[in-house]
Amino acid sequence: MTETRVSAGRHGRIMIGVAIGLMLVGFVAVMLSLGCEWHGFGGGFAVGAGIGAMLVGAYFWGWTNGLRRPAQPSRWLPSEDAGR
Repeated sequence: MTETRVSAGRHGRIMIGVAIGLMLVGFVAVMLSLGCEWHGFGGGFAVGAGIGAMLVGAYFWGWTNGLRRPAQPSRWLPSEDAGR
């Protein structure tokens, strides 16, 4: 059985695509609920689900951008030297 390896760059692009898709779906849900003037439980659910999808998409986008950046080197902090 052979296993195919997917590069980390491809995973990043896939995650950013998922994030953008979630934000678009959330935006469409919010705009439909506001534009069609949905009231009651259904309208509130659509607005809440749309905002939630946009927030999850923004989180995934930021998380993926953080994974692509190299780790920061350690730095000297002035408070660590005060007791010496």
